[in-house]
Amino acid sequence: MSINSSGGNGVETESSAENGATIVTESIAIIIIDILICLGNLVIVITLYKKSYLLSLSNKFVFSLTLSNLLLSMLVLPFVVVSSILREWIFGVVWCNFSALLYMLISSASMLTLGIIAIDRYYAVLYPMVYPMKITGNRAVLAIAYVWLHSLIGCLPPLFGWSSLEFDHFKWMCVAAWHKEAGYTAFWQIWCALLPFITMMICYGFIFRVARIKARKIHCGTVIIVQDAPQKNGRKNSSTSTSSSGSRRNGFSSVVYSANQCKAFITILVVIGAFVLTWGPYMIVISIEALWGKNSVSPVMETMATWLSFTSAICHPLIYGLWNKTVRKELLSMCFGKRYRDPFHQQHRTSRMFSISNRITDLGLSPHLTALMASGKDSDHQSTTTNTGFSYSNDSGNYCVPTTLSSAQDRTYVTEC
Repeated sequence: MSINSSGGNGVETESSAENGATIVTESIAIIIIDILICLGNLVIVITLYKKSYLLSLSNKFVFSLTLSNLLLSMLVLPFVVVSSILREWIFGVVWCNFSALLYMLISSASMLTLGIIAIDRYYAVLYPMVYPMKITGNRAVLAIAYVWLHSLIGCLPPLFGWSSLEFDHFKWMCVAAWHKEAGYTAFWQIWCALLPFITMMICYGFIFRVARIKARKIHCGTVIIVQDAPQKNGRKNSSTSTSSSGSRRNGFSSVVYSANQCKAFITILVVIGAFVLTWGPYMIVISIEALWGKNSVSPVMETMATWLSFTSAICHPLIYGLWNKTVRKELLSMCFGKRYRDPFHQQHRTSRMFSISNRITDLGLSPHLTALMASGKDSDHQSTTTNTGFSYSNDSGNYCVPTTLSSAQDRTYVTEC
């Protein structure tokens, strides 16, 4: 697309000015998007790499996700910036094909990784006792390898004649010619986008259901604190008191019951909403192109939908990285020193890591492995996990999955209705 201007024609001069303003606006927008993607994902990658205890099995999926987004910002988007400024592709046919394939591969892998993270959280919340056996290091590596292989299968057909790769003058990048083969467009959408979306909806739906059930049980339950008092002869007497009776217990548990549901609902809403808002318009645009042709969508809508899909790479480090309290505090500690030292290792009990809301909202953190590492660093506040009931942590204000909070002189149990 070229821009022509003529001094003797006022209409052409005005049109040229409008095109110049559009070029500047689009160029600034894509540069900002590229910088935010690069910085956001680079921060999470460095944090997970330097703080090795954070690189749990679950966070390996997050690491793969942020690393793929970082590659997008370095290997794909800079060429989109140049093309949006020059209004043409100057890097040759070979690199056009490679850039298109790389963009589709990274985008597909990112969406599929979101589905893998949802499955990981599903097992962590619904099957906490068998989670370490289900999600092992080898299986995590195999899952990541499968994601990229699955994505590659979905992106290779244009190289073998099913559709083609070309430079799009509205998206200002090389992509698959969605308008040429409606069959391939539908295949790619189902293979790389619809499958992870359905997986996320099912897994997070079950997670929210479990959160409501557990919160309702705690709401109806009774917290019993058993204190062991030492006697003169060296033996201990056990005195049992019910701390959750009366209106005070009912009011407090009602607050916790509502808070747990609210946290779970907000987190799931953010995860699903970010996926739909960033990728939904792009899927609609390429579907319209496949059904009604190339010019069926306005250039402005096509550009906005494409660049909105790029912003998903901005959302990922925020949702799956900074949303995690431990990662956020470690990042602040790295940036600002000891003033923001994470108090997690010094003050929080291990049972904090087993709370319902924590395990749902801290989407990238493996609760069992992090709790074990925390217990090794925090020997003063140690807890053991059994099948006796639900425990309550005073530090976090959250009710927890089946555990028994043990200390030197007291034990806390919760009886269900």
